[in-house]
Amino acid sequence: MTILRHILVLPALLLLACANHEGLYEPACIAFEGDTIKLDDGRFSWNRFTDERRVDDAGKVVEPFPDFPKTGTYRVAAGRLELVTDDDVRLEDWFIIERDGRRYLLTSKQHRDFLDGGELPKCPLEFSADGS
Repeated sequence: MTILRHILVLPALLLLACANHEGLYEPACIAFEGDTIKLDDGRFSWNRFTDERRVDDAGKVVEPFPDFPKTGTYRVAAGRLELVTDDDVRLEDWFIIERDGRRYLLTSKQHRDFLDGGELPKCPLEFSADGS
């Protein structure tokens, strides 16, 4: 069954190779924390957000994601999104898939689970061409 899923996913990946991936990928559900990734003209911007606010013992707000946003260049090859930061660090790959006419961006683990079970994660990042 897994081989059949891979065979069915391959044509979608080939179609994506020719697609315009530029736009905003944001949670496909109401999320109180998560990621957004914007792709624009060969550059990416990856932000993380949360509604949780923590303070230290002095009452100062603790930044939940001190090393974000991340920016740099990207390239897409066979549905794999490769991100390289401005300080030349290659980040973990993401995977672009299309399902029911909608485009999603999955982490490596989400992508493996999708290939194994054929189901999207609960709240994947979804493509918005205009970033809205």
